[in-house]
Amino acid sequence: MTLLPRPLLSWPRLYRTVLSAALFAGLAASAQAQPMPPGGGPEDIQMEGRGLQVFVSPSGQPFRAKPGEPYPVAAWFAQADKDHDGKISHDEFQADAFAFFQMLDRNHDKYISSPENTFYENEVAPEITQIDPRIDQPTNFHADRDSDMQTDNDPTLGRYQKSIQGASQYGVIDEPQPIRGADANYDFRISVDEWTNATNQRFSVLDANGDGFITADELPKTPAQRALEAPKKGPGAKKKRFGW
Repeated sequence: MTLLPRPLLSWPRLYRTVLSAALFAGLAASAQAQPMPPGGGPEDIQMEGRGLQVFVSPSGQPFRAKPGEPYPVAAWFAQADKDHDGKISHDEFQADAFAFFQMLDRNHDKYISSPENTFYENEVAPEITQIDPRIDQPTNFHADRDSDMQTDNDPTLGRYQKSIQGASQYGVIDEPQPIRGADANYDFRISVDEWTNATNQRFSVLDANGDGFITADELPKTPAQRALEAPKKGPGAKKKRFGW
């Protein structure tokens, strides 16, 4: 794949890049996550940070760590577990989710609007807009539709598996876009009530034993984490694109 040279930044673009650097610095400091690569902008994350480990929290907040460091799910867990008792309560989970909501609600009108969601995708978590080549995608097989099959049956006979996309690549819940996923009435903005409902549902999914707490051993490994921990396929295994 040929990468085109990156154009020089215009002043508005440069201004946004500086703002995004400040935002990411705050995220990294609060979560004890690895700061962004030098340069600080989303383009640096996409181009220079391709080797970073990435975790996206259930609410959509990204955490990054350099190769060799602990997978950054630990940084999110430490951030959410305010009393450091080794488990995340429902109240702690809610507080963590709403701290990120307030961060994305840039005009403080108690909604995450469509432009604010675009800022999230382009500036805060640009990784979710790409397919990570480190992650093995399921192999899909073609299945011809049976003309006698009832319409409520699966025409692919169970042979189709959806690809792993967006935040699902880096998250513990299969939700490709956690911000849009909270938009229950599809009006292209997320209210506080919608965010509350989505957060409650996410907590229920992760509280596997239903005891009102999330512990580290209840969290499944993300597709990215499994890919990082997978053994290499032989000494001469071909590297994936971009040297990953």
